[in-house]
Amino acid sequence: MTRLRLPWPFVVSQWWRCRHPRLWRGRTFDPHESQQVMSYSVLRLRRETRDVFLLNHIKALDYALIARHLDLSIADVQTHLADALFEISRTVDLIERVRPPSKLSKAEHPDVR
Repeated sequence: MTRLRLPWPFVVSQWWRCRHPRLWRGRTFDPHESQQVMSYSVLRLRRETRDVFLLNHIKALDYALIARHLDLSIADVQTHLADALFEISRTVDLIERVRPPSKLSKAEHPDVR
């Protein structure tokens, strides 16, 4: 009998990844860490779309400079940026919907009465 081969390293605390294997393919990350979720969402973008997003949001270049740098039209830059924002928000929303509840203590989330 052959063992089931998973496309990622299996960690018992990451059991919920089995429900969406295409989304969670790759290295393990904590879905409760917003920085890791955002990094994962950006890394899932297509190369050209990711380049436009990073040049606009990290390097703070305007559309004309990005277009000149990547040899694209300004309309293409706007399209890639819109695609990036849509895909990032869609990925983050999906992660927030399917992640398991966090195990926070009562001190961090006290009952409000």
